[in-house]
Amino acid sequence: MFSFLNLNFKKGIKKVSSSTQLIYTIIVALLIVGSFIFMAERFVGIANDAQERLINVRIGSLQDAFVSFAADKIEDPIYLNKKIDEIISTNETIKNFKVIVKGTNIDHQTNTNTIVYNVIASNNKDEIGTVDTEVSFLFNLASGDPTHSVTVALNDGSERLFKTTRAITDVNGNVLGAVVTTQTLSLADIAIKSSITNSRILLFVILALIMLLFFRLSKIIDYMDLYKKLKEVDQLKDDFVSMASHELRTPLSIIRGYADFMKDAPELSPESKDYVSKINFSTKELDSLVTDMLDVSRIQQGRMSFEFVKTNPNSLIEEVTNSLVLPAKEKGLNISFDKSGVKDTQYINVDVSRLKQALINIIGNAVKYTKKGEVTVRTYEEKGRLFIRCSDTGIGMSEEERTKLFEKFYRIKNDETVGIRGTGLGLWITAQIIKQMNGNLSVESIKGVGSHFIVSFPLVN
Repeated sequence: MFSFLNLNFKKGIKKVSSSTQLIYTIIVALLIVGSFIFMAERFVGIANDAQERLINVRIGSLQDAFVSFAADKIEDPIYLNKKIDEIISTNETIKNFKVIVKGTNIDHQTNTNTIVYNVIASNNKDEIGTVDTEVSFLFNLASGDPTHSVTVALNDGSERLFKTTRAITDVNGNVLGAVVTTQTLSLADIAIKSSITNSRILLFVILALIMLLFFRLSKIIDYMDLYKKLKEVDQLKDDFVSMASHELRTPLSIIRGYADFMKDAPELSPESKDYVSKINFSTKELDSLVTDMLDVSRIQQGRMSFEFVKTNPNSLIEEVTNSLVLPAKEKGLNISFDKSGVKDTQYINVDVSRLKQALINIIGNAVKYTKKGEVTVRTYEEKGRLFIRCSDTGIGMSEEERTKLFEKFYRIKNDETVGIRGTGLGLWITAQIIKQMNGNLSVESIKGVGSHFIVSFPLVN
């Protein structure tokens, strides 16, 4: 068990030391806890001081009020006791309130006089008429400063007490007696103790939250490290794809050149020419794949260049449509282009070669995924935008397939697409190209009915 804890502790130390963010988090956590403890202790000290001052001020005011009439009623203990009872009933912190007068006790055997302090009024009825043997010090303090209350702090076990005394004087300033009160701070201490307990509970909750945040941050940092590594791997992959694609272009071009040269050679047999034709077809597909991979690399690295010109797209769309007439006829499809919805004087700002690349992908896919019926391309203007709509009567798509259609490497896989080849990059590249030309690409489709791909660009003057 110890070795397990020690191992994990060492791992934790290593992880913290390798991450400045974790170190900052720990420092912040310690500062928060330290500040909280400091403020809690300061609060307790301030609360104690304030409570003591409040009690002293209040008892001083009570004694001032009491001595103002006590001198005239010093010979009337019943009246004084009544007033003491009234004071005690409204002040729960006063534990004892009594009136002391100084007297002498004559010892007839020794014929000596002893000074005594007699209790003539008190909230404790048992001590009325008795001699208080512990009050001489307080009585002398009061006599030394008869115009002010004097307080002495005491401890009775765990209970904090204040004893306050004030001289009772006549109009000439002669000391007739003293009023002595004992105040308890137990209620204040209970309230403060309760506040301290609540503060400790709150501190524990804060510590728990900090620990949760700490572990959460630790996980986030792990994810950040993992993200950085994945990003580096992804960058290496992109660099490799870009390099490999570039390196493949040259041998592919050579193979295609020789294939084109050989297919017209008269000395080849029909069977050999068929082989050459298949080689040529495969190299074209491979060249298309290499082109797609290069485009993906350029788009992800932000290196795809655009040369924007103001152009009317009708002639370009017609050119792309005408280039796909033969593949369409081979499948028994009718392909057409309706340009009546856009005037020749209406223009969009695009890169012509990139737009052609996107249209070849869109219209070519319509031909590829349509088994019977027709493919129709038309242009029209609406709300200041030029729309290019490519409609087909092909296999269509479900809602789930449609939402994933423009994701990288996504291809619809079902019984109807088994024989159709592709990489799943064409539409992703097309969507990125159109987006970077300030255009928009959307699709409408019904499974088994067909699809409509809509490209739109803002018209320019």
